[in-house]
Amino acid sequence: MQGPVMGPPAPDREAVELTDEEVYEIANRAGRLHRFGRELLQDTPLLVGLLLLAGLGVIAVVELLRYGSSVDTLAINLNWAILVTPPGPSWSHPFGIANYLGVDVLTAVLQATPWDLAIVGSILLASVALGVFLGTYTGFTGGPLDYLVSMLCDVFLSIPPFLLVPVLYLGVATPAFIPPQYDLLTFLIVFIVVIWPYYARPVRARAERVSREPYVEAARASGASPRRVLFRHVLPNSLFPVFAQLPVDLYNIFFVLTVFSYLGCQGHTQSGNFGWVQVLPSVFFPEWGNLLGIGACYGWSFLPGSDFWWMYAFPLLMIVLFGMSVMLICDGLERMLHGRAYGS
Repeated sequence: MQGPVMGPPAPDREAVELTDEEVYEIANRAGRLHRFGRELLQDTPLLVGLLLLAGLGVIAVVELLRYGSSVDTLAINLNWAILVTPPGPSWSHPFGIANYLGVDVLTAVLQATPWDLAIVGSILLASVALGVFLGTYTGFTGGPLDYLVSMLCDVFLSIPPFLLVPVLYLGVATPAFIPPQYDLLTFLIVFIVVIWPYYARPVRARAERVSREPYVEAARASGASPRRVLFRHVLPNSLFPVFAQLPVDLYNIFFVLTVFSYLGCQGHTQSGNFGWVQVLPSVFFPEWGNLLGIGACYGWSFLPGSDFWWMYAFPLLMIVLFGMSVMLICDGLERMLHGRAYGS
């Protein structure tokens, strides 16, 4: 007896059928991701920069786990007992000892790592985001907002940030306007306000030029929405000035922090008014610029045998390594964007 004839299985109602356009988009994204990974592995300077920054990130996480929510994260570890040991670098103190209240320089620079990544990262990311958004949008659309942004950029670009930031900060961060506990937040906001035009102005000029390129006109003619044209074609091809400006602003931030710290230290050593231009929560706040300023104040000297170079050399080394990592990453990303520019 012949059994019933089985037909084809019923279609799964939960299965989602993809259109040819969606399949093409998924394959295109997978291809771009594969190409990005291949280019990343072939770019040695970019890999070195990423490894340097990742190393600093690991140090920051370790230090945060080490101190947790302790108040010790707001002050350098001071230990009078270690002042009896030789102050220079040794096996027990590889970065030496700072001769003010007993500070192990290695412990101090490690303790400062999470704070520096947070301070510098927040200033740069916020400035880049604001500058790139305003620059790209105004360069692409024009109109009254374009004139306003261009005028603001011209005003801020007329004065170097290492001069404008201290002037604005000292004018705003007074007890009459801002409570002392918000000095660091005020410094971050002032720095962001001052340097975002350094990204908006060149990005705006490039976005205006890119928006008139033939491939952008072709995208418009094909029916692409203004939003897609902006984010798919104009924005990626307008980012090149950002990579040149980022390392400059990173060192500008540390320069201002170091100068504030050094002047505050000099005010203490000469008139007893320590920290009269201090922007950090405390005089001994763990931050590389602060360590560099205090180290230069107490350690640097022309007299033979009186120059304690390790007090300022190792904080400076950490700043240079941080700047090198950002510079190598920016150069690598610029090379990668050049390879896929013009709507590729």
